[in-house]
Amino acid sequence: MKCYGCGVELQTIDPKKPGYIPEHVLETTEEPLCQRCFRIKHYGKLSVPIEEELFLHKIDKILKDFNKVLYVIDIIDFEGTYRKEIMDSLKEKEVYFAVTKFDLMPRSLSSVEAQEWLKEMLNTDSSHIFLTSSRNGFGLKKLEKFLKSLKEDILVIGITNVGKSSLISKFTNTSPTISPFPGTTLGLLKRKIKNSKYHLVDTPGILTNDRIIDLLTPECQAKILNTNQLSRKTYKITQDRAILIGAFCKIEIEFEAEFLPIFQIFAPKNVKFHETKKEKADDLMIQRAGDLLIPPCEKAEMKDIEWKEERYDLTEEKELVIFGLAFINVKRGPFKIMVKVPKNIKVVVRNRLLKPKRGGKKHES
Repeated sequence: MKCYGCGVELQTIDPKKPGYIPEHVLETTEEPLCQRCFRIKHYGKLSVPIEEELFLHKIDKILKDFNKVLYVIDIIDFEGTYRKEIMDSLKEKEVYFAVTKFDLMPRSLSSVEAQEWLKEMLNTDSSHIFLTSSRNGFGLKKLEKFLKSLKEDILVIGITNVGKSSLISKFTNTSPTISPFPGTTLGLLKRKIKNSKYHLVDTPGILTNDRIIDLLTPECQAKILNTNQLSRKTYKITQDRAILIGAFCKIEIEFEAEFLPIFQIFAPKNVKFHETKKEKADDLMIQRAGDLLIPPCEKAEMKDIEWKEERYDLTEEKELVIFGLAFINVKRGPFKIMVKVPKNIKVVVRNRLLKPKRGGKKHES
């Protein structure tokens, strides 16, 4: 028998392993929840650390039973959640994209502009892209109409904690366990689409190890990701200053023009920014991790982390992305930016999503 919430096989032997449920509870309930899901649902506590296998290793075996795939992506961490290695596995499938958290983006970004940018980044047409927000319902009617038109089941995939379960609960008759904790879905969950005979099939989140969020405890991931707004701060700094984005990222700038570069940093609201002198920055990253600098969310040992420093050229047509943490939008350039992050974390430059303010349609469903 499987857990009604997360899909893991239930067991009554070891409380420290996934799927544990007291035997008397299993015998007296028709829709059993494992102890982990019960505590998440009723107390907001993640009780059992789950060591999941990298779902990507299993994806080919599961894909053979499906023609259509709904790939859920976080627009705030687009590069961190849209993965080439996943797309390589989906070459023979009809792929649709549910892009979450659009409501958190600045209102100057219209849905039309976002769709055009996504079409280019995803290399697909608008009919395969659904801009959504589970929080305020944006875009859900359009996605619901598509799902009800299906004549077959559709597999739902995405990086860990990207919001798959929240989306699925909007369109199905039964709800999986929904939680801000990573790795909540542990098995394949088949959910019947409302007013349809077909199903959304939820999958375990695909694990990564190249995002800042991957370095954090489950509780800290929940604190950072479960947000209702972005922090946005504009900087115009000189070359003797540094900016810390939490304790896992330092940026410095170099430029030759007479004017100071201007840029904005966007990150979930619980991520803390701190400007300081260059010579103090590295010590602060070690000494103030977890209090002045978040993430991490509590004091942590930083001395053993292997770091890398890389330089990037930025112009007003580009943005810089630190996977699983933040992105930087250029208001006035060009300039060089030096980024220091842990060795395995990815940093990329992309074509800008946010353009200068101008008229146009705002967020609308």
